[in-house]
Amino acid sequence: MEVSSTVKLLEWNEILLSLVGLWPLSHNDTRFTLGLSCLLIHVTLEHVDLYKNGKNFEHVVANLSENIMFTTILIEVTLLRVNSRKLGKIIRAVYEDFVEENYKTSTEKKILLDNFEKTRIFVVSSVMLILPAAVSYYLTPFINLLRTMNGNSTVQLELPYHTYIFYDVSKISSYAMTYAAQLPFVFFSAFGSIASICLVISLTLHVCGQLSVLAERINDVNTDGQECGLAIKTFVKNHVRLIRMTQTLEEVYNVMLLGQLLGGMILICILSYYVLANTEGEQNTDFVSFTLYVLSVIHHIFVYCYVGERLVQESTKVHDALSACRWYDMSSVHAKMLVVCMARSQKPLVLTAGKFCTFSMGSFANVMKTSMAYLSVLKSLL
Repeated sequence: MEVSSTVKLLEWNEILLSLVGLWPLSHNDTRFTLGLSCLLIHVTLEHVDLYKNGKNFEHVVANLSENIMFTTILIEVTLLRVNSRKLGKIIRAVYEDFVEENYKTSTEKKILLDNFEKTRIFVVSSVMLILPAAVSYYLTPFINLLRTMNGNSTVQLELPYHTYIFYDVSKISSYAMTYAAQLPFVFFSAFGSIASICLVISLTLHVCGQLSVLAERINDVNTDGQECGLAIKTFVKNHVRLIRMTQTLEEVYNVMLLGQLLGGMILICILSYYVLANTEGEQNTDFVSFTLYVLSVIHHIFVYCYVGERLVQESTKVHDALSACRWYDMSSVHAKMLVVCMARSQKPLVLTAGKFCTFSMGSFANVMKTSMAYLSVLKSLL
């Protein structure tokens, strides 16, 4: 595989983001406004339903299992649109990195291609989990309705989401129209979530790959003469560029990641309860939809923690490479330049949730432990 073929990552992101009008380099305001309006109406009706049924604890829990996720998606797509200019600058810089001539050795090319494969796996797995989860959750009441009609049970007209409906849906005609009217929401919410996670995966892992290439070049630096000076200037320039890219990503995503972290803990708890509850029932479709749903939420949290861990590791490798290089064989001018890089690289690059919690695999373990603790409390209350 050629280095230039790794640009497919950005092409995939362009397709996903363009579906909801959010591609930073050519956003579609009409498509985005229609989708956002649909999402905003739906989330508002879910909040009204939560307020109207606030005294019914079971209904509140069921509402929150959807409300938290959709509110988080609403925040994500809004912030992506607001920060499209900043993201556009990062994407343009990433395009420049997908040029064959930028990588001189086979090791550097291998690092980039390995990084591409890892990113591709995460992008594909995100699409394959989130989209089926959204579709199955939407279709579950309809499938249950068909089963009821084929049996001798009383027909119950249930809508897929816990939204406040201000008109009568007990008639099959109004029920069918209301059910169909919620279909566009499925599209926008699913692809809004997919696009958001795929973009942060692609951009953050790209920065990780570039940090790995930078560490490799520092390890191979020639300490002799003018060539050393040019190499160090290139190191400093690339390091500063990658730091700024990471800081921009952190600025854009830290609020979104805070919502994912807090909401994810609650959702894993609630959805795990429903998965356990449906293992004892006869509604296999409910079990499948809730299982896919909770797996997609866990996948969200795991991916963010994984890329955060990779970012810390690769930025630390740069510091280790700078510390291990033969700075003592360089001129005083070049050695001073390296000291500046060393000082900055002592602080690893990170992704945070609201600037107070760093994403790492340790964070993922803490989220799962906290969610399971909440689950034991929820089981005792319901």
